[in-house]
Amino acid sequence: MKLFRFTLLACIIICLSGSLKAQEDQDTLVEGWNTSVSVGLDLAQLFQLNPKQGAGQNNFGFGGAIFGDAIYRKNRILWENGASWQVGLQKVGAGLIFIPPVSIGQEGRLEKVPYQKNIDELRIGSKLGYALDRKRKWYATGAFTLFTNTLRTYPGPPTYPGNFLRNIVDTLTNTAFFNPAFITLSVGIEFKPDEHWSFYYSPIGAKWIVVPDDQIAALGIHGNPVRGERDPVTGLFTDFDNVDRQFGSLFRAAYQNQFWKDRLFVRSSLLLYSNYLRNPQNIDVDWTNEISLEVFKGLKLTFLLNLFYDDDVLVQITDYDSPGGVSGLGKRISLTQQFLVNYKITF
Repeated sequence: MKLFRFTLLACIIICLSGSLKAQEDQDTLVEGWNTSVSVGLDLAQLFQLNPKQGAGQNNFGFGGAIFGDAIYRKNRILWENGASWQVGLQKVGAGLIFIPPVSIGQEGRLEKVPYQKNIDELRIGSKLGYALDRKRKWYATGAFTLFTNTLRTYPGPPTYPGNFLRNIVDTLTNTAFFNPAFITLSVGIEFKPDEHWSFYYSPIGAKWIVVPDDQIAALGIHGNPVRGERDPVTGLFTDFDNVDRQFGSLFRAAYQNQFWKDRLFVRSSLLLYSNYLRNPQNIDVDWTNEISLEVFKGLKLTFLLNLFYDDDVLVQITDYDSPGGVSGLGKRISLTQQFLVNYKITF
C-alpha cells in the first residue's frame, strides 16, 4: 500500500512539473521518420605507485549509455520506438585478493582483482497508435516493452561481495543475457494533450518474466515460479518454471521538454503494472528519468535516475553495516543513478 501511494504521488509530481511549457498541438513532428541517437561516456580512473599510508588504492571504472529514438508519423498513424542501454564496470584495488575455501577440505587461493558490474540495463519499447480524432490527441494504441540485462555475472564470496564478470569462487552465475527478461504487451487508449505529454492506459495487459537458463531459473531470485525446498548445497530449487505469465492493467505517463533556450532537456517515463492474478494491490513500477544540460552544440552533461520495483523479484538489500553493503535478498525498491558526458546526433 505504501508503494502504491508513493507511485501515485510521483505521478502527480510529474503532471504538475510539466505545465511550464505546454503547447497547443503536436505539429512539430514532421511527416515520415524522426530519429536521433545519443551516446554517453562515464570514466573514472586513479593510479598510485608506492602510495603513502592511508592514501587509498587504485581505481578504474568505465561505462556509458546509448539512447535511440525512431518516430514515424503519417496521417493518423504514430509509431514510436525507443531503446536504451546503460552499462558500467569497475575494478577497485590492484594485485591479488585472497579467496577463502567454500567447503571443508578445500584450500584458499589468490585471484587477480576482477571487474565488477555497477549497472547493466537494456530497455526497448515500441508503441503503434491510430489517431481517433482530427487533432490527434486520442489514439488507439498497442504497446510493447522489454527490460533485461546483457552481461553474465557471478556473485563473490562473503568476504568480497559483488557481481563480477569472472567466476572467482566457482559459484553459479546469477544473471546472463536475457536472463531475466521482463516483457509487456498491451492494447489501450493513449491521450496526448500536447507534444510533451503522453498518458496511456490498458485494462488488458500481459506481462512475462522470462528466465530461459535452467540454472539461473532454479535460483528462484528473478520472479519465475519455484516450488519445494532449496537444496542446502547448491542453493537451487529442483522444481521451477522458466516463465511467469501475468495478466493485468498497465498505465504509463511520459513527459519530455526543453528549457533555457533548449539547452536543458528533461525526460521522464513512469510505468505502473498491476497483476490481476496475484496481489493486484502491489503495483510494479519502472520509472526512468533523464536531465541533460548542453555545454556545447551536441555535447551534454546527463544525469540519469531509474527506479524499479517488481513484487515478484528479489533484490539485494542495501545495508551499510554488512560486508559489501548488502544484507541478503528481499522485495525492495531498486534505485540506480548514473552521470555521463553525452553526445547526441539527430537526423
